[in-house]
Amino acid sequence: MTDPHDQTGAHRVFEIDHEPDWFSGLTQREARLLDGALAFHCLARPGERIRATVLRTHGPHLPSLTDQGTSSIEWPDDRTVVGTIEAHATGHPRSATGVVDVVLDLGGPPESLMRNEQPPGRLHAARNAVRRRVPVAFDAARQLRTDRLENRRLSRPIPRVGRLDNTSVGSSRGSTKAVLFGLHWLELGGAEKWATETISLAREAGLFPIVVSDRPSGHPDIVRPEYDGALVIPLTHPMAGAQESRLLSQLFERFDIRGVHVHHCSWLYQRLPWIRAQYPGTELVDSLHVLEWRTGGFVDIALRLSNVMDAHHVISPQLRDYLVDRQGLPREKVQLATLADLTIDRSTVEAAPEPTRKAGDPLTIAFVGRFTQQKRPYLFLRLAAHLRATHGDRVRFVMHGDGELAAEVRSHRSRLGLDGVVELRGPDQPVSNTLGVADMLVISSDNEGVTLTSFEADAHGVLVLSSDVGSQASVVLPELLLPRAPLAFLRAAERTVAGLLDDTERSTALLHRQHGRVSAFAALPDARAWTRELYERWAS
Repeated sequence: MTDPHDQTGAHRVFEIDHEPDWFSGLTQREARLLDGALAFHCLARPGERIRATVLRTHGPHLPSLTDQGTSSIEWPDDRTVVGTIEAHATGHPRSATGVVDVVLDLGGPPESLMRNEQPPGRLHAARNAVRRRVPVAFDAARQLRTDRLENRRLSRPIPRVGRLDNTSVGSSRGSTKAVLFGLHWLELGGAEKWATETISLAREAGLFPIVVSDRPSGHPDIVRPEYDGALVIPLTHPMAGAQESRLLSQLFERFDIRGVHVHHCSWLYQRLPWIRAQYPGTELVDSLHVLEWRTGGFVDIALRLSNVMDAHHVISPQLRDYLVDRQGLPREKVQLATLADLTIDRSTVEAAPEPTRKAGDPLTIAFVGRFTQQKRPYLFLRLAAHLRATHGDRVRFVMHGDGELAAEVRSHRSRLGLDGVVELRGPDQPVSNTLGVADMLVISSDNEGVTLTSFEADAHGVLVLSSDVGSQASVVLPELLLPRAPLAFLRAAERTVAGLLDDTERSTALLHRQHGRVSAFAALPDARAWTRELYERWAS
């Protein structure tokens, strides 16, 4: 393969019969996607020869790697055939008769996939048109619905699957100690940053990382060095049930999987009862970041499956209290360990940084995050328009991020007359550079756990204004917490910024208090330390 780190040595689960010349034309991302797809099909059909026709496109099409569509030997006109390849699972004799044909579509380049996916149908199309045209009014209606669902969710218990009696000694296992990780996707995000960190921690403990993801994506982060040498299988759905069980069975037979660590992966969550029944000696844990009031999200899934799980790692006091006090989980089963130090070096920010803005200097306000509905970048743009109209050149704005709403962000910026006012920065630039020029970070999200950017901003001496969501109150000062409802958020944000524009002494005092609050949160148990101890126990 073009990537010498992938699927090598004793951990290789498939062999290529003849390595074709066209491999050199694949990008590292494409090579790793192909590795994962071949691993899946070979493991799902041990003893059979897999003949793959490999496609790519330049358009905005997601990969098709493991789903039932890979069995069809026709494809859309805009796909290009890269080449063909044959492979078979290691540890089984190569079949002398016949082959199984699959078609593996590597999809388009990641930059073409940054779009807002909407379900089909006229209703969804109309809804999306309204959201694009009047995002603040749309969000106001959305938050009213969220309030109703939040009150309902807080008042009802989540049903649980039955407990399993471990009467079996378990199926056969391999010899290489490993961890099976479940990820949402291999893209930028707070949960993904933590998942990537745990993969490194597993390797440090002497455990081999096996990674599956279940969310449609171009997986741009699959090229990160943390995935070097790991077995990474990006799943695409729907898959055949028999192939799913054979995949998991083969992984457990080839590796001694000591534990499963789920990071926002619905597919792996739903298979935990089966894993518990078939491999009862395997520990099952997850990491939970945020309560999703509208859908229940991964917290509801974790609660439903809690009877077959060993521990839930949570990153905030809000989540711990919800699981223990509201849902009745045993306190010892819920492990609070924060990510306060995940993206910063705490030893370098022990003293509160001093603000650099002097009286009369412009105030630079930043937004840092994915351009998604959850982060509500349109609220930041509306705030920028209001502040610009009131205070003129005394305020400056930077938006740092990318995502499926990127085109809408640019459109809203133009429609509000902010093209020369709000600077846009992409993920090709370090976030530290943006925070280095900012005086204030505005977090306009409608839901969060605890944002990593809050810790990063504090380390740079930047005040954090945030909507009062998730456990943001743990790190943001009460006077800088803003209502979640969009119109109230805008009014409170304008009032707060105006009050600090000329009062640098108050800004300094707030920054010192904020740093004390963040430092106190960072003194809580650390996620790295908890996970490192867990993995070392698994490896022993």
